[in-house]
Amino acid sequence: MKRILSHSWKSLVRRPAKTVMLFLIMFVVFNLIFTGFIIQNSVQKSKEYIRSEIGSVVEYKMDYTSLMSQNSTPGAIATMTRPPALSLLVAEKMAKNSYVTGYYVTESANADSDTIDPATTSSTSDTFQMNFSSFTLSGTNGTNNLDFVLGNVTLKDGKTMSEDDVNNASNVVIISEDVAKANSLAVGDTISLSKATQQLGGGGQSVPGAAATTTNTATTTTSTPYDFTVIGIYTASDTTFDVNTIFTSNAVVDMMNGTTASDETDGSIVFTLDSADHVDSFIAQSTPYLTSEYHILSSDNSEYDSLTKPLNLISMIASILIGVVFVAGAMIILALVTIFVRDRKFEIGLLLSSGESRPKIIAQFMLEILAIALVSFSISIATSNLTSGFVSTWIVDNQLLSSSSLIGSTSTDTANQFEIGRNQNSTSLYGSIDMQNVADEFNVSINASVLGELMVASIVLVLIGSSIPLIVIMGYKPKRILQDE
Repeated sequence: MKRILSHSWKSLVRRPAKTVMLFLIMFVVFNLIFTGFIIQNSVQKSKEYIRSEIGSVVEYKMDYTSLMSQNSTPGAIATMTRPPALSLLVAEKMAKNSYVTGYYVTESANADSDTIDPATTSSTSDTFQMNFSSFTLSGTNGTNNLDFVLGNVTLKDGKTMSEDDVNNASNVVIISEDVAKANSLAVGDTISLSKATQQLGGGGQSVPGAAATTTNTATTTTSTPYDFTVIGIYTASDTTFDVNTIFTSNAVVDMMNGTTASDETDGSIVFTLDSADHVDSFIAQSTPYLTSEYHILSSDNSEYDSLTKPLNLISMIASILIGVVFVAGAMIILALVTIFVRDRKFEIGLLLSSGESRPKIIAQFMLEILAIALVSFSISIATSNLTSGFVSTWIVDNQLLSSSSLIGSTSTDTANQFEIGRNQNSTSLYGSIDMQNVADEFNVSINASVLGELMVASIVLVLIGSSIPLIVIMGYKPKRILQDE
């Protein structure tokens, strides 16, 4: 082994021009390939960051886009058949998935009161109001409403509901700080609420929970009032949250809506998962449970797709760069090694004639090439990291930040307009993120995973570029090699 190492070292020193040439070629090829790998890893990490910030939430809801496309003829909306409602039993089956950490069914009802007045804030006076009533009752199937879980509201005073409150349909509510101040209410006080129903004029029908979308005369009627005990007071985390939302249990909402013990719901059903990486898997595994073509499982893929569009373009360019440079580099190294070995045919013939085995001669040449590759690899790690930094700056300035106009874009299609008629609070299910955050997180540093990929790519490249000519040359007979020389 020592003799092979000695011969390899002496050979490299005796032929500095060829050694430097092979080193430069490998250095350039490694740099380009490494830059591509580093950029791709950065893109992947950025996409994972976007997904994690958006959150691991999946909605089980009505597919209004599909519904409207099936009824796109003029006047079809007024005569179309209502699709099956969402099923609570189906939701329970989906909730048993190992990825699910919790699921939340949010029922709602419009309510008025003879004893308290709604609060007036920027969220209730300066924005369009979907509801025709003073308050919105928001129920939950658990002890915490989804808004508490997502951080849209926080408990300021009192407590949330207990399991007994939920299971026994206790007449308890949690009101906002604004409503409490407007009516001088405190924890333990009693308020009166009754369900509000809109009656459309001109022969229209009663439409619980629907906004007035007709020019006919519309009146609001209320049912028998119920007394509720205030057990908690919450504070909204955002000024756009409707502070006239009153939290209670689904059992109470169902009692007021007259839908107790029904499997169907027009409410919101949301699943929270253990990881954003499992969103697609959960949707794929749970889709077979859906009972209607108009039901879907949806995560906020529109914003994710929008934000990752420039990243996907960068990843595609990096992949093309890696592929082209890898193939071209392998061919160039193949040609250089072939020339490198052919120039030493006489040396090979002498070694074979003196009894040196072919594997040892191949090992000597491989050691020489690997020694050059090792030096090129080591230097390329540092230089490619610097190169990637410059490329990263260009990507951030010219691709990521320039695409910020895509952020927060919302669809205004007919399906979304149709959903406005549903009685539901504007709950924020997904995290807020923009390209500035993504740009700040765009990191091109080399980690252990990337280093491993670079080593594998380098070894494969060197083996492809050197093994073929060595095998061909070693197939020559010693006498023929010497005669050719």
